[in-house]
This record gives sequence, structure tokens and C-alpha cells, in this order.
Amino acid sequence: MKARPRNEDISEVVNSIRLLQGISRKQSSEFIRKYRITGPQFGAVRIVSLNPGISMRQLSERLYLHISTVSGIADRLEKRGYIRRERSAEDRRKVQLYVTADGKKVVKNTPLAGMGLFFHTIHELPAKQLKDILKGLRLILGIMKLKNERNIDIG
Repeated sequence: MKARPRNEDISEVVNSIRLLQGISRKQSSEFIRKYRITGPQFGAVRIVSLNPGISMRQLSERLYLHISTVSGIADRLEKRGYIRRERSAEDRRKVQLYVTADGKKVVKNTPLAGMGLFFHTIHELPAKQLKDILKGLRLILGIMKLKNERNIDIG
């Protein structure tokens, strides 16, 4: 069997990344237009609905977002009536999150899309495949960071 030319492999990697970006952008814009909620907001409501009483830190970890970003998302969701915050009786500094009836409707009536669908799907991969993907991504990111640090034109 003849080996495939290197430039074809490079082209497939680049085109696959572009395709992933395009799918994510398209799904996100359609999602926002149709359901009037962003992907990260929907992800937060969904996680809170599955984990009543979750803390902001735990939500941040599950969304893979910085806690300040999650705090802003929670603010918007609370204003829309999708979640509510409760201070812990034992420790007033700790805030627990709960989904409201309106939030439950959003979760029930909104399909996974964009990054939410990606997160759900990637959790289903066998450990070996996940590690292989991670190995490749780390390699590419390492090269990109190094080139960026050296201010080398990578385009």
C-alpha cells in the first residue's frame, strides 16, 4: 500500500480544524437565534439542572471556564429566571445554584449543539482515543505557542 503524501495529511488536518470551527460557529448562531440563549448559558443551566446545589467553582470546572466568566453567565441566567442562587446556611460565603421551573423547560426543549454537543460527545470516546487526540493537540499547541513567543510569522 502506497503512503499518502505529507501535504495531503497537512491539508486534511487544517481543513478538519476549519470545518470544526465553522460547524461550531454555525450551530452557535442558529442556537442563539432559535432558542434565545447562548451555548455557555445553556450548558450552565443543563449542568445546574443535573446537579442541584452545585457551587460556582464546581460549575466553572464542569464548563471548563474561568470562575469570573461563569459568574457573569450565572448573573444573566438569574436575571432571565432560569437559575436561582442560595447562600449556604453553614457558610454564608458559599453560593449554591438551583434550576428554576423556567430553566427546566429550557433544558427539556433545547437540544445539544455546538460546544455542548462536543463536550457530550467527547465524554463518550474510549480513553485511548481521547489520549491520542490530546497528544496531537498538545503537540500543535506547543508548536504554536513557541512560534508565537519567538514572534515568528506562522502565516
